[in-house]
Amino acid sequence: MKPFTIYHFGKDAHFSNQQRLVDLIVNAANPTMIFLLGASLLRRRSESIFQQTAPTSQHMADYILLILMEDLNNKEAHEWQDKIETHCKAFIPVTTIVLQKSAFEEWLRVGNSFAINVQQSAVVIYNSGSCQLPVSQTANHDVAAEKNLAEGLTKAKEFLAGSELYRIRKQHAMAAFMLHQSAEQALRTLLKAGTGYHANTHSIDRLLRYAGLVSYQLPDIFPQKTEEEKRLFNLLQKAYIDTRYKEDYKISNADLLKLTEKISHIHEILEQTGKHPVKHTMSPTAL
Repeated sequence: MKPFTIYHFGKDAHFSNQQRLVDLIVNAANPTMIFLLGASLLRRRSESIFQQTAPTSQHMADYILLILMEDLNNKEAHEWQDKIETHCKAFIPVTTIVLQKSAFEEWLRVGNSFAINVQQSAVVIYNSGSCQLPVSQTANHDVAAEKNLAEGLTKAKEFLAGSELYRIRKQHAMAAFMLHQSAEQALRTLLKAGTGYHANTHSIDRLLRYAGLVSYQLPDIFPQKTEEEKRLFNLLQKAYIDTRYKEDYKISNADLLKLTEKISHIHEILEQTGKHPVKHTMSPTAL
């Protein structure tokens, strides 16, 4: 097993968090297994005229986890994801993918690349003791992968072109809706191409966090460090529902142009993925 570099680089910081994090998740959801898929490590260095040399401090900023559950107990996976993430937020931010164990086992049996890469490369930070997964030795080659990537990029660009047309016609709400669709399509395609996982969500926030497994550049497109950055992102996040069902949704021409530039950047990342497609193999990968 050879997980991503940060796991080794921040191993002490990770282990200091692991038990409390596991306890919080077990308390919230009673999982059978928890896999560590990715993490962010932040470094800080402070100097002043009184202290010109100082060591760099670092800490784990967030985690991305796959959580397997024996039974979803009549809840949707996204409900469990929201519950677990809310439960852990006060301690450390986490992004979760929740799957029923039987579904993950089936993915292993059929050679799903996401499931195989998780089994081969991800660190198990929790096992209830009763979970034994089948061992899959063969990853099926997805002959349609390149075609799906190209089609996803084309659709994302068409939505962006539609947004521009609506913006010119001063139909700003519809322009925002099309921007949301463009971002959603691009991020779904990027995630599928890079990991083999298909995310069934319309949340741009969640798709950005998931796709961060593939591209380190994505968090910098929508940093949300200031109130203005948060406001702009919320306009995009809410566009899927509010533009169609709420009469008070408003967005300016200037905001549409700012969002268009950011979503075009996502397209550029997806295009680079198309030029250098990620190959899903049995060998360990760095997420």
